[in-house]
Amino acid sequence: MTDFFKKNKWPLFLFSLAVIIRIIYILELSHHPGFNVPMVDEKWHWLWAHDILEKSFWGHTAYFRAPLYPYFLAFLAAITKSSILWSKILQIFLCGGTAYFLYKLADSLFNKSTAILTTLIYAFYGTLIFYETMFLIPVVFLFFLVWGIYRLVAYQKSRSLKTWLFTGFIFGLAAISRPNILLVIPFFMLWLFFIIKESRTFFERIKLPLILFVGVFLAILPVTVRNAIITGEFTLISSQGGINLYLGNNPIATGLTMLMPETNLDISVSWRQFGKVTKAVADREAGKKLTDAQESAFWTAKAIKFIKNNPRKFLSLIWQKTVYLLSGFENSDNADIYYQMTKSTLFSFLVWHKLIYFPFGLLLPLTFVGIYLKRNDFNKLLPVYIFILAYIPSIVLFLVTARHRLPLIPFMIMIASAGIVMLVKGEKQLRTKQIIISLIIFIISLLIFNRTYYNEGKGSGYQIHYNNGIKYEQLKDYVKAEKEYELAAQLNPLSPTLLNNLAHVQYLLKKYEQADKNYHRALKLKPNFSRAYNNLGLLVATKGNLDSALKLYQKAVTTFNPEKYSSNELSEIYLNLADAYDQTQHFDSADIYYRKALKAGKQYYQAYFDAAAFYARQGNYKLTDSLYAAGMHLHDLPASAFFNWGLSLLQRKQFAGGVGMMFRALKRDDSLYQAYYCIAVGYYQQNYPVDSVKKYLDLCFRYNPNYKPALELNKTLMKNK
Repeated sequence: MTDFFKKNKWPLFLFSLAVIIRIIYILELSHHPGFNVPMVDEKWHWLWAHDILEKSFWGHTAYFRAPLYPYFLAFLAAITKSSILWSKILQIFLCGGTAYFLYKLADSLFNKSTAILTTLIYAFYGTLIFYETMFLIPVVFLFFLVWGIYRLVAYQKSRSLKTWLFTGFIFGLAAISRPNILLVIPFFMLWLFFIIKESRTFFERIKLPLILFVGVFLAILPVTVRNAIITGEFTLISSQGGINLYLGNNPIATGLTMLMPETNLDISVSWRQFGKVTKAVADREAGKKLTDAQESAFWTAKAIKFIKNNPRKFLSLIWQKTVYLLSGFENSDNADIYYQMTKSTLFSFLVWHKLIYFPFGLLLPLTFVGIYLKRNDFNKLLPVYIFILAYIPSIVLFLVTARHRLPLIPFMIMIASAGIVMLVKGEKQLRTKQIIISLIIFIISLLIFNRTYYNEGKGSGYQIHYNNGIKYEQLKDYVKAEKEYELAAQLNPLSPTLLNNLAHVQYLLKKYEQADKNYHRALKLKPNFSRAYNNLGLLVATKGNLDSALKLYQKAVTTFNPEKYSSNELSEIYLNLADAYDQTQHFDSADIYYRKALKAGKQYYQAYFDAAAFYARQGNYKLTDSLYAAGMHLHDLPASAFFNWGLSLLQRKQFAGGVGMMFRALKRDDSLYQAYYCIAVGYYQQNYPVDSVKKYLDLCFRYNPNYKPALELNKTLMKNK
């Protein structure tokens, strides 16, 4: 063990450094509001992880996205009890592993100095830190990718079947993190075939590449088998490939964001609804219900058709995406990288966009210099160059953002570091001519790639403020949410979704006139906007005009788009209708809509709780109990649900059960003074000692000294003393 630490002191030190830097960054972010509110892909992965833990380990459809990272995240969520902070901290140790294998790779290809510099740059590289500390795939993918390529280089002279089987297995794990690595595997197999020179027969030379392939296959096989068992058809890893290809290649594609002419994938479409929306479009165009595999094939065919029919447009798009790939500017997708500088002092030193777009705007010129200076090491570097050149098409054929080009970064850092070490050490073979050429390459690249050419950075300010508004709204800080939504509206005043969100927080802040105005603005821009009709109905109902509220809720039902929005949203609308009918004493109509709400939102716990409370008021206690019990299986009951359930039990003179529910309600909210009163009533009706009854009345008075029912009971106690 001591020998291991002595031999590996540098890689282990750099492992620790990469981890510590990322932990410092995470701890800085954790002090900002919204840290515990994942957004976009982060939210998708976090919710998926909890679905694995709480609903179905295997799921019910073919994997839409490669599954390894969500299962890894589910493991972290399980051992941290769903702590976002601790899940992210534990996740960071994989980055340490990436640093370790990157050091070993650079040391195998070059020397110790290059290995140290490479891993130091990796540890402090801002864009890597940004994405590896989010709930995103790169943290797992980079670990297996760097490990796999290190093994290609370090064991290339090995003829052991176990060595190449295990190497293939590592690449297979990378594939079930991000499947496009499979496009590179055939090139690795060819490389391995041609470097086996001592074997003259074809069979001897093909054996190891095939074993590498078998290793990849073995890692993927459980995912493929699971997909086949669940769906009855072949899906290798995930079904996302077809729609991703079409999003990158269609008449309105830009290469930066998800756009398609068939449907409007605006900010009102959540990530959880994305697959549902695109599948509905595919089903409609195909004229039948497509399976997951058929849908992927459908979108692939549409993308290929676009490419064949529009070669100029396609080539123009490829050129534009190649420019994005090489631009120093970091095109963000889940969150704005440059905005993150305002949240972390450390990060503000590691990423900036003054004079040059640091770090990529500096890394790319240095990589070109490294390629030039190390041109004599081409054969030695071939596995790295094979990966870079074979992987680039898998980026530019789809979408190009900082996250999508991230897998190239560790290897670019290594090549750049090799060039820097060669220049600094002033190796003998380095001539003045080579230094001058290196300088020219560096300056020209620096000038070309540190400017924007197309749509980089456009609209990011709007997205920043919109996302901040959502985070503050979820944190119930409605004042800050309103401010952020208003800032977003200044940049994009024509977004009905944004205006609806702004109006909703204004409604919660009781700014009813402003809310009314913004709801109507949203509906003017989008006349069939069911969310706005539903929310406007809530506003009108609050003002006491229940007849108008009912009309608005009905309009929300008729304009509801099941392709874009979840069935839970429809359930919410039905609940609002039921509540309005309940308030106007149209109990038969209320019953109809509570049942519709339950049918629409079979997994929506609030429908069960609200319906249970209604049926309790109607005296249908059998249904009340069954609904509360069913809701409790879906979600932990809030204080209000325990209170209402307890109240219904007390009304039936089931005192033990009713009082027990009141205690459970108080565990969740100890300021619920009505629960103290109900416990006192339960004890009084069971002839408990006066002191026991008084104890809970006094607790009730602590929170509300003027609560009339408690005052009446207290007066009765005093008379009977």
